[in-house]
Amino acid sequence: MSTDSQVKDDYVKVASVEDIPRGRGIAVNANGIEIAIFNVKGEFHALSNRCPHQNAPLYKAGEEKINAEHTWTESRGGVNEEELSVSCPWHLWELDIESGEHEVSGKCIGTFDAEAVDGDVYVRI
Repeated sequence: MSTDSQVKDDYVKVASVEDIPRGRGIAVNANGIEIAIFNVKGEFHALSNRCPHQNAPLYKAGEEKINAEHTWTESRGGVNEEELSVSCPWHLWELDIESGEHEVSGKCIGTFDAEAVDGDVYVRI
C-alpha cells in the first residue's frame, strides 16, 4: 500500500504515525485482536502483543524498568532495528519482528501486514 493508494477493506486504522516513536511499540485492539505495532526505521510491523513464552505484553519492550534494579539491563527488552527483532520485556525472548518466530524454541506468534498511509497506520486483519 503506498501513500497514493486507497486503504483496502481488510485494513483497519490503528494509530497515527506520530503515536509510535522509532524503535518503540504500542498496543492496539483491532477487531478484538490485541496487536503490538512497532516502528522500525520508519516502517511499521505488527504482531500479536503476547510473547509465546508466558504471555508478556510485547509492546512494553524497551520501557524503563520499574523494579528488579539488580538485573543486568536498564530497560525491559527492546527493539533491535538492525536484526529486525523484539525482545520480550519479561524474560528477553527475542522474536523475529517479521515472522513472529522465537528461533531457539521454534514457537511463533501471529503477524499482520502493517502500512502507513497519509500519516495513519493500518493493519490488515
